[in-house]
Amino acid sequence: MIKSPLHVAFVGNYSPRICGIATFTTDLCEATAKQLGPHANVYAVAVNDTEQEYAYPPQVEFTIQKNRQSDYYKAANFINASNADVACVQHEYGIYGGWDGIYILSLVSSLSVPVVVVLHTVLKNPTPNQKKIIQEMAQRASRLVVMSELAVSLLQEVYAVPAEKVRMIFHGTPDFSTLDNRRYKKRFQVEGNQTLLTFGLLSPNKGIETVIKALPGLVREFPKLIYVVLGKTHPNVRKEYGEQYRASLVALVDKLGLQEHVIFDDRFVSLEELCAWLMAADIYITPYLNEAQIVSGTLSYAVGAGTAIISTPYWYAKELLAEGRGLLFGFADSAALAVSLRELLADKAKLEALRAKTHRFGRQMRWEVVAAEYLELFQHTAAVTAKRSMVLRTPVLLREPPFDLAHLKRLTDDTGLIQHAKYIVPDRHTGYCLDDNSRALMLCAGAYSLLRDEDAKKLISTYFSFTHFTQNPDGRFRNFMDYQRRFLDETGSDDSFGRAFWALGYIIWRPPRDAYRSLAFECFQKALPHVRGLNLRGKALAMLGLAAYLRCYQGDESIAALLRECADSLLALYKEVASDDWRWFEDIVCYDNGIMPMALFQTYALLRKEKYLQAARDTLEFLEGNLIRDGRLSIIGSNGWYKRGGSRAQYDQQPIDATAMVLAYQSAYWVTQDKEYLKKMRLAFGWFLGENDMGMSLYDHETKGCADGLLAEGVSLNQGGESTVSFLMALLAMIEEYEIPGEV
Repeated sequence: MIKSPLHVAFVGNYSPRICGIATFTTDLCEATAKQLGPHANVYAVAVNDTEQEYAYPPQVEFTIQKNRQSDYYKAANFINASNADVACVQHEYGIYGGWDGIYILSLVSSLSVPVVVVLHTVLKNPTPNQKKIIQEMAQRASRLVVMSELAVSLLQEVYAVPAEKVRMIFHGTPDFSTLDNRRYKKRFQVEGNQTLLTFGLLSPNKGIETVIKALPGLVREFPKLIYVVLGKTHPNVRKEYGEQYRASLVALVDKLGLQEHVIFDDRFVSLEELCAWLMAADIYITPYLNEAQIVSGTLSYAVGAGTAIISTPYWYAKELLAEGRGLLFGFADSAALAVSLRELLADKAKLEALRAKTHRFGRQMRWEVVAAEYLELFQHTAAVTAKRSMVLRTPVLLREPPFDLAHLKRLTDDTGLIQHAKYIVPDRHTGYCLDDNSRALMLCAGAYSLLRDEDAKKLISTYFSFTHFTQNPDGRFRNFMDYQRRFLDETGSDDSFGRAFWALGYIIWRPPRDAYRSLAFECFQKALPHVRGLNLRGKALAMLGLAAYLRCYQGDESIAALLRECADSLLALYKEVASDDWRWFEDIVCYDNGIMPMALFQTYALLRKEKYLQAARDTLEFLEGNLIRDGRLSIIGSNGWYKRGGSRAQYDQQPIDATAMVLAYQSAYWVTQDKEYLKKMRLAFGWFLGENDMGMSLYDHETKGCADGLLAEGVSLNQGGESTVSFLMALLAMIEEYEIPGEV
């Protein structure tokens, strides 16, 4: 059961900010509060587009600075702590910070209360990022609200949102109770005139010039015709272009000699005055130039007022003015507009009949009616969520997607795995590297061993051939190769050596064919002499190769001794650097961090020395303290890392680090059989699927690839080799431990 009365938090722009969505949020919030009465807690969280706060009314209890991501988490915490039963979030791409307003996902994904999202824009041809934002919100929200039937269809057809998730509710309007406009004409001193009106924030896509060009012939026939353009220039347009558009319209009026017939009122008027202007108008015109407008508050108000309407056929107008509720004319077609205007201006009976028909339809759009529909939706959403919370004794767990190598195959040619992609297209300019190919080799060997994946089996030879080709006669490895198969270095990094060595050990342990084990053994032995000289990460990676080798050849004392020597060297670094508040191997926490405790866990599994287990536990616990926030993995960013005594960088976050944590927790579970590590493993894997600081999935269910990183502005649009292999390695580990989904 939910509490009574209902408590609702609204999120979006809010008056006195000048924009249509601010007006909508304010009207809906006030109408809902009126419906619920004085004992309900109905408040707003407002988004600022300036550092100086607006003079908000008391209903605004919290504010967000648009481009400050931390504010979105704070707002979510505020709502969670406010005893709200439901949050109603207004969405339009320009409201929020980050690429296409992606920061709103940080708030939505952090809310513990059910969410209803009102979509003010639904694009027919969204960019991949815009599409993903809507899909992520649809996944997290209880319901999506749109204001047209076309929007309902687009959500299903373009965004694959289930029909049961979507509700159509009209845009609200004031209560226009009469069609008698004589006293309103007198108020604005236009009595005796035939009055045309366009209102709203002025911008070039509004097409006002189309109306002005239609007037010269009409004013000769109807000398008392007046066209009123009511509204300020849109703040964003004025900020970038000043009043260029308005000035061009004034110049056009002067050129056509229409000074006595066109009135520009450069004000953002009160709701009361706006309603009066709508009542004073005989005909309302929306001459917008863009078809892809899914909703219009100004057109909704005109319908509610029972004004005769002539409009261009943008999406919302075609739907709202169907069945003879208005007249449509072509985009930028002044001649066609003139014909429609003449038809109504010359026939008062037709004009009044059209007004009456529009007014009857508009009665269902009054805020009183619309708020009641929202309230019913809020109550149902809160009740269903409360019922579910009583039934579910454990949280709903993420389900991993199917294992699919489609994008990995896309990035692979007969040489090997291409390093990077431009969006999802392999970027041949970037060539190849051992780092990625040796990871891919181990991935595919594991996929074939565990899943008998035939695609993986076919790719093994390509990646193994590349790895083998990069090994120098002395046993070291080269790393980078251009697309023409020319090496770009003589000796690769310690990291690339360690990863190749790990892959070789893995092939020895889990060979797809015996012949692969033979070649892996040969390469492994050639590389062995160089393991001792590796740096911290290179050595930890090599330790994983040694551990894999020992699972096959348990009696090889020389390899066991080398593994012990490497582990002791990590412990020596740890003892030299660590303190009570810094339990780590060096004075910086940077990349691939989970590999070090993972190596120590696996060493303990083979050598059974308690000191390795203790260090593994301590360092993994230290990472947890710095990487897990509010129940999600928050990776340390590459833009500065985390230096001892300093502050941690939040971005850019890399998939390789999430995978390292998944694998570290898997190794911890193998050693300890403590199922808490399995839960944390799932938490770390959730980073790929949207349980992260941006609230957005890096895995692309359509391409089967993984974004290259989580940036301050949003998710990277590129899906390269390292990120995709990292995701697939983490997914394979999840499959290995969770054969029955939801076991833990």
